[in-house]
Amino acid sequence: MKKLLTSIVILMSSVCVVFAQSQTTSFDVDGIKVIFKPTVKDIINVRMFYRGGVTNYPASQAGIESFALHAATECGTQKYNGNAFKDRTDQYDVLIGANEEFDYGNIGMECISKFFNEGWDLFAESVVNPVFDASEIELLRNKLVGKIRSQEAEPDKRSDQLIIKNAFEGTPYAADPDGSEETIGKLTATELSTYYHNLLNKNRMFIVVAGKISKEELIAKIKASFSHLPEKPYTPATYKEPVWNDYKVLTESRELSTNYINAIMNAPPVNSPDYTPFRVGISALGGSLYSELRTKRNLSYDPGTNSVMLKMPYALMYISTTSPKEAIPVMVAELSTVKHNHLTNAGLRHLKSSYITNNYIRQQSSSAITESLGQAEILGGWEMADQLPDLVDKVTVDQINKAMNKYVVGLRWSYLGNISQAEEAAAAFKLEVQ
Repeated sequence: MKKLLTSIVILMSSVCVVFAQSQTTSFDVDGIKVIFKPTVKDIINVRMFYRGGVTNYPASQAGIESFALHAATECGTQKYNGNAFKDRTDQYDVLIGANEEFDYGNIGMECISKFFNEGWDLFAESVVNPVFDASEIELLRNKLVGKIRSQEAEPDKRSDQLIIKNAFEGTPYAADPDGSEETIGKLTATELSTYYHNLLNKNRMFIVVAGKISKEELIAKIKASFSHLPEKPYTPATYKEPVWNDYKVLTESRELSTNYINAIMNAPPVNSPDYTPFRVGISALGGSLYSELRTKRNLSYDPGTNSVMLKMPYALMYISTTSPKEAIPVMVAELSTVKHNHLTNAGLRHLKSSYITNNYIRQQSSSAITESLGQAEILGGWEMADQLPDLVDKVTVDQINKAMNKYVVGLRWSYLGNISQAEEAAAAFKLEVQ
């Protein structure tokens, strides 16, 4: 009992620390938008975001942004060659890395406040002065190709790739941000350098910072490092999300101990009034799937759902099972139930409480804060990340039902595993959500 009470106190204290943090603000520094959240922690996280993602390049160059951003953080700079750069990150315990998603890319840095000057120096060098050395590029190419091969062999990642292929053919998302072995293999150091320097445009960049640092110090750092960057016209790409109103399945044969099954469905944009009710509804569906498929029927170890925040958003329900013919009808039935008054007001109150608490717990780290604020800014405005708990608290059962019925009008399935079992479940894939 003492251990339980101690755990509860620690949990509530952690949540209170998050509540006690200062409010997020946004301001401009020499043409660069800055989103800043001071915290009481000594860990400082900084991310430079680049807008556009897969819309920045043709499908024939899929992966070029990922390659270029990783090169900027791993292949050396004008001030430090590759080995010297790595030595300094190790010496001062600085984490420097890159990430590229469908809608954006970023270069990030994390360090303790004691070594912020050293960390910022490495971060600024990566952003402004990367050197695309041909020999270093070849080493990185081999690393990225190895990662791609590993992902294709890993069932969870491969099943994700299948669902995107089935749902987003003919859209910008058809290009995998990581690229393929073929596209990565063709890119030259010169092409990577040219591409990266085209990203350096104040109108497509913004900085997100979270940690124990003053606004004045941050402004001074940004002025010194980035004020000279170019400022060129930038027009964001327009998106037209496909509507999945059919029940199509894409299968791929693979000898596995279980079958990996995903179902993708339409979702509202993040800035839509339907977004938060829909997201809560998808969360409720996840609980229902877990209860029915694992607890009651023992058909899966870890079924669930996910709301994917993108310019072209979608929701997902997933399962790994050796009995697809039995499991898929249950998934469809539970989705139909959630669409029609599944939640009681009491159940919704419990779901809200859990959802809001988990959201605050996830936001304890500086890196999680900068990631969520940056992603929200890309999708319409950083304020959405801060407002989410309040928006969840205001959701009603009626709003959930209306949002779920409005957007869930079909399912696109992906299936990775035993093809004979997929054929046995063929009729189940065609079951319509009522």
